[in-house]
Amino acid sequence: MGNKVTIKSLKTGKQSFLAGHKNIVSALCVSPQGNFLASGQVTHHGFKAMVIIWDYAKREMKSSYEMHKVRVEDVCFTRNEQYLISLGGMDDGGIMVWDVSKGTPLCGTLASKETSGNVLSIAAMQVCGTSFITAGEGTFRVWLVDPKERRLEGIDVKIGKIRRDINCIAVDDKDEYIYCGTTSGDIVKTRLNRIETNGKEPSSVYPVMIGCYSKMPRNGARNNKTPTGEVYAGGVKSLLFLRNEKMIVGAGDGSVELIEIAKDNAKLLKNGSVRGKLSCHVLPYIVTLRTGHVCGTVTSMVRYKNDLILVGTAQCEIYEIQLSNFQTRLLVTCHTSPIYDLAFPRDRSEIFATTGKHDIRIWKLSTQKELLRITVPNFLCSSLCFNRNGATIISAWEDGAIRGFTLNGGNMAFVIDRAHTKSASAITIKNDDCYLISGGCDGQVRIWKAKCKTWQLLHVLKQHRGPITALRVSSNDENLISSSTDGTCIVWDARNFTRRFALQSNTMHMSACFVPSGVQVLTCGTDRKIAYWETLDGSLVREVEGSTIGTLNAVTVRPDGKYFLTGSDDCIVKLWEYRTAIVVGLGLAHAAPISSCAFSPDGKFMVTVSTDGAIMIWKQPSETQNTEQMEQSHTIRERLSSNSVCYNSSSSCNCNDTDAINTQT
Repeated sequence: MGNKVTIKSLKTGKQSFLAGHKNIVSALCVSPQGNFLASGQVTHHGFKAMVIIWDYAKREMKSSYEMHKVRVEDVCFTRNEQYLISLGGMDDGGIMVWDVSKGTPLCGTLASKETSGNVLSIAAMQVCGTSFITAGEGTFRVWLVDPKERRLEGIDVKIGKIRRDINCIAVDDKDEYIYCGTTSGDIVKTRLNRIETNGKEPSSVYPVMIGCYSKMPRNGARNNKTPTGEVYAGGVKSLLFLRNEKMIVGAGDGSVELIEIAKDNAKLLKNGSVRGKLSCHVLPYIVTLRTGHVCGTVTSMVRYKNDLILVGTAQCEIYEIQLSNFQTRLLVTCHTSPIYDLAFPRDRSEIFATTGKHDIRIWKLSTQKELLRITVPNFLCSSLCFNRNGATIISAWEDGAIRGFTLNGGNMAFVIDRAHTKSASAITIKNDDCYLISGGCDGQVRIWKAKCKTWQLLHVLKQHRGPITALRVSSNDENLISSSTDGTCIVWDARNFTRRFALQSNTMHMSACFVPSGVQVLTCGTDRKIAYWETLDGSLVREVEGSTIGTLNAVTVRPDGKYFLTGSDDCIVKLWEYRTAIVVGLGLAHAAPISSCAFSPDGKFMVTVSTDGAIMIWKQPSETQNTEQMEQSHTIRERLSSNSVCYNSSSSCNCNDTDAINTQT
């Protein structure tokens, strides 16, 4: 998940995170005995990408190395867990063999010839502990590691004039045959031709392709044409070998099939009569035993217990399939695009809603399970809120429409077409449900009155010159605040919808909110500062630096007013004590800019979302600090600021005043 490796119990749902990568994790594998994990990442151009080996039992880093440029394409342990093989991406193109026990590199070389394409995958042998296979775009090789000479020997598989781009590799349990899934939608079968050498590890000499296997055509050959087998739509993306030449095939169109390679290796097809004679063609074929389907391209498959497999898809979902009857059950799902907003019902903490491209999703907080998905194809939902009783979800969409959906079933309750001339960017509703307030990218704030099943436009407020980023109503329904990228936040009288005053600063305001008492307003934006404003006269009370490097995108206050939460482009979630403006908690789990955050109505949990589609649920830290501890922490902060110039002058220094606060906490 992002830059973290996540370990989740299928029984309890408990998660643990392995932190060490500084960018998106691109490759992951588990050692054959389950003692180690290996993960590789993506980094920026011109830099080396990190590979980390984790001790699974201790949940900690064992060793790491940076020898590949830009990207690690794949990682794989050998059968005896002695070596880790890592493959670089298209900017690197190299193979590195790492000695796991010693924590040192053994050897490395280029993965393919200059005339071949990029190598995409690695697979280890099932019996031989020093051999593995690489394949990719027009390249297919068998490798043997020589530990004494510290070198790699590669042998090309002879496939004749046939050209295939290989997506995935599966090896049988005796190291006799290799099966490869291709972008063409067929399966390449290769004989290894292993040779025993005086008690040493067996070597492979001239592996030879046996054939390209496809499914039998349903209607046979017609019109005296040469018969061709049916291929998997979208290509064969993943292969899982079971036994006796039975495999699970995952395709690009989401189909998952249990297949068997025909034992006679070919099928004679009669192609009709040609000048009174029968013409026969030999066609390698696949027998399909069971068929299933998942939503999205299959990206990976793994055997789970004896009768179950887990299937991962490109739609960020994990399915469980039972081999005996191919019943499919969805285990894990999440957004496939950036999440722009989230909201809780007013008095319900057990559920919350998130919104992104194409859909709105309702989640159960305790189990993290998706309860409901509302889909509007080809449109982006930028903001949402619940009505007073939590029965209706009101959302703002990029086509300028406002749509309401029932929580029970997700049916359309109402729609206001062309509510704004440009995209609708923010939405909120008054506590009495009488007025709906929307903001758009046209800079207008519009007030809608509920009248039966229709919404009547009452007021159009045209004070802003830039897109509206947030709309909030005070708890007593007296004030409304709207923030905009034009550098202003305007406080409106929510009873007659007239302007009271504007809060101006040299920033693009990204979010604003009232404190529960309604006497102050918190704002944040591109200047990376959190500002306290008085709602009585609009005066600036306090400014606090919320981030050193990134824009502050979201701010929200806990229902009791003691703490507030911020999220920024530096991927850090910060929990602040409202009275003293001191950071009392840091969240470092996100791998992308944080777009929104919210407290649960009971104040026990915090939820944050980011632009990589991640949803993080945080538990409220225990309030064990009394007034003396808070004052002592504040004293330590002042001492650090006065004794060392480094803490305030250098933004790149790792030791800042936040570390002292964390130590005190």
